[in-house]
Amino acid sequence: MKCLIADDEPLILKDIHRTAKNVLGEETDFYLASDSDEALKYVENEHNTGFDIQIALLDIEMPYISGLEVAKKIQKISPHTNIIFVTGHGKYALDVLEMYVSGFIMKPVNEKSMSKAIENLRIPIPKLTVRCFGRFEVFFGEEPVNFKRTQCKEVFAYLIDKRGTLVSEDELRYLLWSEDKDTEKKKRYVRNIISDIRVALKALGVDDVIINNNKTFYGINKNKFGCDLYDYLEGKKKISDEEKMTYMEQFPWAEL
Repeated sequence: MKCLIADDEPLILKDIHRTAKNVLGEETDFYLASDSDEALKYVENEHNTGFDIQIALLDIEMPYISGLEVAKKIQKISPHTNIIFVTGHGKYALDVLEMYVSGFIMKPVNEKSMSKAIENLRIPIPKLTVRCFGRFEVFFGEEPVNFKRTQCKEVFAYLIDKRGTLVSEDELRYLLWSEDKDTEKKKRYVRNIISDIRVALKALGVDDVIINNNKTFYGINKNKFGCDLYDYLEGKKKISDEEKMTYMEQFPWAEL
């Protein structure tokens, strides 16, 4: 997720950033702007890459161009960006209402007001989620993620099963070919699978899901996606005994 924060007061900008980080999580990419021009530059640059900023937290009373005018420009450049005004002046409420933005937060900002605004965004933000119980599947929003190679999904599932532990290329080769003789071609194929997974996720605007060490060990960044397995292990989700029996059911190694 990408979030722009624009405020011309450095201490307030820092405070909003800290609050937003607590609400949105460390995995969010933040862009901090101290004036309108800088804010619009961030929006244009990200839009040109094909991955719009999803949330813009804008102060209204900024020098040169007001936050209201900045919001209008953002709506033209990046229509899918959720705009939330952050202001110390309630007199702008009617102007904000007429712009049909996602929210209006009064300063000083706190996590409760920030969370409420984020929970009621006008434009829902698609998220990467993984389903482990039942047939293993990866979703972005409501749509399944399509991988270039059929074995990408199994390798991704295996890394998720390891819950962040680094896995060697040798282990991944054994996963795919068991006792078959190791070859340079298989080594390259494993790296191509990892590359294809990264490319497929990056095309959705999700980076750094797979981490690696010295290019021969791979792991998963658990902060980058939602997962029913991790929610269950952390006590956030209940899974019945019947559901547990279906854990990644298409992969024989997952029965263990």
